[in-house]
Amino acid sequence: MSRPLSGSPQRIGQPSGWSGCAGVVSWVIVADGVGEEVVIRRRLQLLDDVPAVLSTSYYPLWIADGTRLESPDALPEGPDEPIERLGHRFVHGIEVFRAEMPVPEEARLLQLRPGITVVHMWHVDYDEQDRPLQVAHDIYAADRHEFSYEWNEGDIRR
Repeated sequence: MSRPLSGSPQRIGQPSGWSGCAGVVSWVIVADGVGEEVVIRRRLQLLDDVPAVLSTSYYPLWIADGTRLESPDALPEGPDEPIERLGHRFVHGIEVFRAEMPVPEEARLLQLRPGITVVHMWHVDYDEQDRPLQVAHDIYAADRHEFSYEWNEGDIRR
């Protein structure tokens, strides 16, 4: 279950003063060297009614404009399906993880006990033209998650 953190999704232009991971600026709003507006969805995800993940998703306006991605309502099927229905194809992506102590707002929203860390996960999906289709920034309560990966050797890009 999840709920919006800040009402309706926001539209913003080039967030040059944004204080989060510096990479999001280039991942999200710069495509083909031109800054773009984005739609931002913020949600708090619960596990057994306990706050577990702060999720912020960024979608280029050229994808999200006029779609359910601009709605504050939950997307039970996730965001990939609506994006694919628009004719976009996910070709490759990257995930970056970083563990650190939470800032006070993260600790409050996730109801963390003192000393509990968070894990930041940045996930970027690209289309066949290397344009970012979506960027997700999830902040996980480290004591409530385990990360596991499985792959086939043929899936590894060389």
